[in-house]
Amino acid sequence: MKPKIESIEYTDERNHRLLRYLTDYIYTVNLVNGKVAETYHGPGCLAVTGYNSEDYMKDPELWYRMVFDDDKKAVLEQANNAMRGIDVDPIEHRIVHRDGTLRWVKNSIVLSKDEKGKVQSYDGIINDITVVKRAEQLATIKQEQLIQADKMVSLGVLVSGIAHEINNPNNFIMLNAQFFAKVWEDVQPILKEYEETHGDFALAGISFSDSYEKIQKSIAGIGDGANRIQKITRSLTNFARHDPGELNQQVDLNSVVENSITIAGNLIKNSTNNFSVEYNNELPVVTGNMQQLEQVVINLINNSCQSLTNKKQRIDIKIYFTKSRDNVIIEVKDEGRGIEKDNLKRIFDPFFTTKRNMGGTGLGLSISYNIVKNHCGDLVIDSSINKGTASKVVLPANKN
Repeated sequence: MKPKIESIEYTDERNHRLLRYLTDYIYTVNLVNGKVAETYHGPGCLAVTGYNSEDYMKDPELWYRMVFDDDKKAVLEQANNAMRGIDVDPIEHRIVHRDGTLRWVKNSIVLSKDEKGKVQSYDGIINDITVVKRAEQLATIKQEQLIQADKMVSLGVLVSGIAHEINNPNNFIMLNAQFFAKVWEDVQPILKEYEETHGDFALAGISFSDSYEKIQKSIAGIGDGANRIQKITRSLTNFARHDPGELNQQVDLNSVVENSITIAGNLIKNSTNNFSVEYNNELPVVTGNMQQLEQVVINLINNSCQSLTNKKQRIDIKIYFTKSRDNVIIEVKDEGRGIEKDNLKRIFDPFFTTKRNMGGTGLGLSISYNIVKNHCGDLVIDSSINKGTASKVVLPANKN
């Protein structure tokens, strides 16, 4: 005996539930004498836009106002061509959903003409392609990361060779600086005694009494400079080495910041006379990838330096731990020009940049954001025009 099949009842409640999950809907625009007389948006518009059919009936301008400002010109051109009877291609553009989020849609139009070829109306279908666009953006970011990784491999080979060539003469300088420091230490009493018995005398055209302190500082300076060269070449070599991208290292964020400052040191020096860094010796480690985190901090330092309008403005870096949330935080603050409120919402979008005329690609913050997210952390940026920007890299502390 066959089981009895109950008929499906399409109630209003069931239809309402289905409409909530639609990603497409149809709309119709009726024309009279080439002008819009009536517009109807199908019930699926609620899921895509957040507004229902009645909202669009009451407010004919609602749809155009929802279009993202940068895309309004293209949308208006498509509509105007359709009203003139010109067949139009589908366009992709952004809208601002009722909840304030940005959505991507594909807008396709089909014309309906009378016997004389005059447009009476046109039907459109709106496809929500937000998920597709996000996937495309992520794919682009991944591709850029692969390109960057390939560059880093090439850079690593180049830097390693340069570092080797620099370190050879630098080691010679360091050894001789140590040697001359010991010679100076031994010869000082003899020269002092000679001065006391024979009076002051000249060294390199300068009296011994005047040159004594200068010679001591010069010898110490040679040693310090050689040590700094060694530190810079080591940091560059470590940063540029091939990285498999694994997030399994025990990372000290003090070292991350220190290495980043060393690499960006020249830019910092040329950008501000007021730079400070506050390390934390009681900082727990984080689990992740040191090279990737250095890339994030270097990017934030570069952004801060580029935002300054004069060398009196400050850049401050601070590392601290919030016990209540088990988070380790790197904060980079500057007193630069700041970011406009509308732009602040888009700074993590791939290819969005306010520095296009300065060679900006709009990928620095996008890639940095993804690196931090891959570390189960967050990148938080707060900014005000002409007051500066505060960027926080928030990472979970290693509890082991």
